[in-house]
Amino acid sequence: MTFRQLGLCKEISKATEDLGYTNPTKIQEEAIEYLLRKRDLLAIAQTGTGKTAAFVLPMLQSIKEYQDKNENNRILSKLIIAPTRELSLQLEKSINSYAKYLDVQTCCIYGGSNIKPQIKKLEEKVDIVIATTGRLMDLIEKGKINLTKVDTLVLDEADTMLDMGFVSDIEKVMGSLTTLQQTILCSATLGANVKKLSNTLLINPKIIEVKSNDRINDRVEQIAYPVTADKKLEMLSFLIGSQNMQQVLIFCKTKASAEEIVKNLKLDGLKAASVHGDKTHGARAKAITQFKENQIRVLVATDVAARGLDIVDLYYVINFDLPFMPIDYVHRIGRTARAGKNGIAISLLDEYDMAAIIEVEKYLEQKIPKLELEGFDVGTRIRMIATKKIVETKDDIKRKKIGGAFGNKKHKKANKVQPKQRGKRIIGQKK
Repeated sequence: MTFRQLGLCKEISKATEDLGYTNPTKIQEEAIEYLLRKRDLLAIAQTGTGKTAAFVLPMLQSIKEYQDKNENNRILSKLIIAPTRELSLQLEKSINSYAKYLDVQTCCIYGGSNIKPQIKKLEEKVDIVIATTGRLMDLIEKGKINLTKVDTLVLDEADTMLDMGFVSDIEKVMGSLTTLQQTILCSATLGANVKKLSNTLLINPKIIEVKSNDRINDRVEQIAYPVTADKKLEMLSFLIGSQNMQQVLIFCKTKASAEEIVKNLKLDGLKAASVHGDKTHGARAKAITQFKENQIRVLVATDVAARGLDIVDLYYVINFDLPFMPIDYVHRIGRTARAGKNGIAISLLDEYDMAAIIEVEKYLEQKIPKLELEGFDVGTRIRMIATKKIVETKDDIKRKKIGGAFGNKKHKKANKVQPKQRGKRIIGQKK
């Protein structure tokens, strides 16, 4: 199956070829033909599955067909609402790449920046608006945006918008869409709130869900390094330096942690910057641009700030600490191994991450190899047995020859070296 065979015009098909898309992904194949018939859709899928193209390509086809019938007349007919500025900007970039051979005008509106250029752009007439809820509501209240001709609405990462408390704003926006024909709701999870919202907004929708065994791209190699909390920053710098990683995206839980990581990386001579909620939009955009252009080696991000990040050819993603929810782990590592490329996702596991990694493994229904980082002395050794956390002191280690069960006296031999793991030993692997 090709994009042309799905009913898309030659201009859109050529743009997808230019981007290296050979065949539609699962969600694209299921959604595009259905959306071309102006039906509602509920898509449950992670980043990296091709969901953006799944809803954007039919929108572009619709715009082209309208222009062909109306002598290139331009109206605002498509509205996409996203939870963050970064995701909105990334969506606009993706749309423009898909519309490379079409006459389609987009406008991205978001808070934290001057509203006047956005109003000017809207006055020049556009086909598609990508918006965050706060700035969109502001423009509606000021009477600076006309939504009366919008026939298609997309709520991207709806679960995140609900978590951020935007449901009332969404309901108000819906009141302005008097000619709406199609609503598309995209979410990473199908929780109770998403179900409630879909029941309210969607009419007889097509439901597409990427199952759990499809959530992790098989091109992503997942590994973890146990380390005590007091050695974690040191291990991070050692890991990046010893393996000569040139472009590394690091995730952490808090804004304070992001700043601490950047501070320590700089002290170790690694160019780094952070993106989080306390940063201005300009500072975040600058850091992301510098990272994409390889002016800085490491970008440290919190989960919300990283929504919408799309780094071409990103190979390394490191979880400095594990997220609160397993689904966020999937979001994080989905930033690598995109568009058919390979990638590696590394998690640094201290004493506080031991229970979390078990939950992640249960969610993924797979084990993540626990490795010893060659050449790095973690000091106090950590091991995991079932759901328990056990810590060994240096004296314990001296008295034991660490074996296949990571300290079990029944196993005397050293761990077998696995060629696939590039010379590192897999914890728990018997010879």
